[in-house]
Amino acid sequence: MSKEKSECKLHKWIPLLGIDKKKSVPTSLFTCLKCGDLKVGTHTIKISRYRLDMGELPINSVAGIKLMNNPTADLTASGLIMTATVTTNAQGIGAPLYMAANGQLYTANASANTTSPCVALAMETGTGSKKVLVHGVLRVDAWNWTTGPGNASLIYVSTSVGTLTQTQPSATDQVIQAVGWALTADSVYFSPSMMYVTHA
Repeated sequence: MSKEKSECKLHKWIPLLGIDKKKSVPTSLFTCLKCGDLKVGTHTIKISRYRLDMGELPINSVAGIKLMNNPTADLTASGLIMTATVTTNAQGIGAPLYMAANGQLYTANASANTTSPCVALAMETGTGSKKVLVHGVLRVDAWNWTTGPGNASLIYVSTSVGTLTQTQPSATDQVIQAVGWALTADSVYFSPSMMYVTHA
């Protein structure tokens, strides 16, 4: 049986690519050329056949990953949650956020690739050091999603700042990024795609 390789001491990060007007452009998600670890901002996500962890929150058995606490009236989110600096968020919980060059999160919108892609959902209102959902389930009572087979339940970043939509953006230069799908009328499974397209 093979053993897990020793910790990578000198990461060599490169950005993963997205598509903009049929051209490849760098995203806010990075991978290490040496060990394959992923990074969002300053937080490294370690993924291998042996483990999945972010920071000091290891999950030792990938086969055993599941949501231990599904969202209820008292718990609005479950999944991979981190604390990050949120610079703009007037929309509150559930707002899609993108990462700027300074490593801080701003409210995303699909009007242009300068405010995309979405990498997290706000779990708190206001700005500053806030909890955000990187991957998992979020419930917001004000949502009223449509569920169903095929594309019916897909959720995208909206062209309205800081909001999500089930209508795919379709105008010139608008960004199409699927970020998850509706589980119920008021909850989504957030799993943002780093592959997105921009209308020509």
